[in-house]
Amino acid sequence: MKWIFIGLVMVVLPAQAAQQYTESSCILLKQQVNDYKRRLGTNSSLYAQTRSDFDTHCQNPITAKSSNVVLLTNEQVQSSTKVLPIKVVPVALREASTAQSQPKTSQSSSFPQLTKMLMPMFLLLFFGLIALYYFKKKLPEIKGRVGEKHVRKGLIKYLDVAQYTIINDVTLPLEDGGTTQIDHIVVSNYGVFVIETKNMSGWIFGSEHQAKWTQTIHRSKYPFQNPLRQNYKHTKTLAHLLNMSHEQFHSVVVFTSNAQLKTKMPNNAGHLKEMMLYIKSFNEEVSNNQTKLEIINLVQSIKLKQGRATNKQHVKYLKEEHKGNVAI
Repeated sequence: MKWIFIGLVMVVLPAQAAQQYTESSCILLKQQVNDYKRRLGTNSSLYAQTRSDFDTHCQNPITAKSSNVVLLTNEQVQSSTKVLPIKVVPVALREASTAQSQPKTSQSSSFPQLTKMLMPMFLLLFFGLIALYYFKKKLPEIKGRVGEKHVRKGLIKYLDVAQYTIINDVTLPLEDGGTTQIDHIVVSNYGVFVIETKNMSGWIFGSEHQAKWTQTIHRSKYPFQNPLRQNYKHTKTLAHLLNMSHEQFHSVVVFTSNAQLKTKMPNNAGHLKEMMLYIKSFNEEVSNNQTKLEIINLVQSIKLKQGRATNKQHVKYLKEEHKGNVAI
């Protein structure tokens, strides 16, 4: 847009900078234009030149400082103006002369035409850049949602709904006024399983006690928070809010199929099918059906209402708490 503005200024300034005649001079020049038009016709070169001078220098006539303006008669104008001999130009030559003068008009109007042609392209590029910026900003959130949907379908597919109740996308309040977000909670008589989903690609390296794990994509390495530690906070918060023993909660981290786990992972971290087997490996009942129903109702009652406002509040809290360097 800056270059378009500069180009328009370059076109407009020369026109504005053209010398302007006084009002009296313009009146005389107008009379001369009318005289040439009457005697020689509009195809006359004298008429064309005089009319051009009038159009150029009499758009904004300069007001004379003195109010005593003497208007000359037509005879005085003719006597004071040197009239060139009249030459009768054949029609063919006049048409050729007119045709030669047309490219000047075409050249003067070429810039506005070019501007009209390029303006849609500039607008398309501008809005395209805005869309690209917005998409890149929202990409982590989009990837997270896609991964959660994949795991949600897997939970429904592999777990018996009669034994396991699945609660998705739970945001819980914290004592410090912040929030914590849990991807999936599976409530059963064998315990409460808190699931963290990681929709990541490339090679994944990490161990249970490392503070940071590593994602490698095309020889580029990206550290990220140990998801087991991240999920430990989820289980502690949930146990506190439900007033239950932390031993009844089990942390599970599920990676989507795009992730290649290159180191030996803990038993509670892996791909979807492996983690479904891990959940089913708990077969000792720690609560009855009544307690299970109470847990489900408590989770539904304490979780924050889903929506944009809750998500925005959670993201803001994470950025303030971890300075934006944590997976959401």
